[in-house]
Amino acid sequence: MTPLEGTRILDLCRYAPGPYATLICAALGANVVKVEAPPDGDPLRELDPVAFERLNAGKKSVLLDLKSDEGMTRFWALLRNADVLVESFRPGVMERLGIGFEHVNHEVPAMIYVSISGYGRSGSRHDRAGHDVNYMARAGALHGAPLPLPLQVADFAGGGLYAVISILAARMEGRGRHIDLSMERAVASMMMLADSRAGDVLSGRYPNYTIYRTACGQALSVGALEPKFWQNFCDVLERPDLVARKEDPGARDEIAAIFAGRTAAEWESRFRSTDACVERVVAPAEALESSRAYELPFGMPERDLGVAPELGQHNEEIL
Repeated sequence: MTPLEGTRILDLCRYAPGPYATLICAALGANVVKVEAPPDGDPLRELDPVAFERLNAGKKSVLLDLKSDEGMTRFWALLRNADVLVESFRPGVMERLGIGFEHVNHEVPAMIYVSISGYGRSGSRHDRAGHDVNYMARAGALHGAPLPLPLQVADFAGGGLYAVISILAARMEGRGRHIDLSMERAVASMMMLADSRAGDVLSGRYPNYTIYRTACGQALSVGALEPKFWQNFCDVLERPDLVARKEDPGARDEIAAIFAGRTAAEWESRFRSTDACVERVVAPAEALESSRAYELPFGMPERDLGVAPELGQHNEEIL
């Protein structure tokens, strides 16, 4: 059996954080019903069909108008037969619909109620709109970065993964509870080394842990933290004088000039047989081609999720 076999989850989320959480839950055996609002459902369907397909595989879709009496009656029928509800509306929306935690908990005491939002339900920023780049910025994760990351850390880790961990823990606990997840605070919790010596060393300003551009425009990542790796790195560069300058920011420009003299392929060839923690920076599409794309790496059997549902595909079956 998979860990969430038999668990029934109602997914009221849109875009990425919540759907990523329930995607993982589906892979771990949960029966996930995606509740979508008319007329068009999750906006990601139209905005990015590829992303929608990847984030919603293996789920079932029902189309319900939660602002109508009929839709709300049907939703409550679903709620009373569910174990987990996951929502990612701005704080206050679920309460205005009459399905906030207090109301649901009164009717379904065993319900695990997960709220994913940018800044949580308390504090001065709770009602502010935002996206991944904003939560990352407020958590200090983009300090010094010229551009946003291509990986949505706040969405997928801060929102999605923390939600899954919370659901698994609550299921083990065996009672209903409200899980209030702030993506900003979740990212901030991952920044625990940022103001330590380790955070300084990993900041990219030192020559032994950074990224260098090559003659062809591609880049190489260098993670030669340990002395043995740095020694090997300097040997390949044929610069023994740099061994003593592992944490000298001034050496970074010198090494950047060396890397700019050859293509990424040439450098890859030179470093291929040497343990120096040097790897080419590849584009996402290339990385996915060389790995098993979008497989969730659990190290345990999980369900074959299949495809994402059409809008309202399972209304008749479920309702």
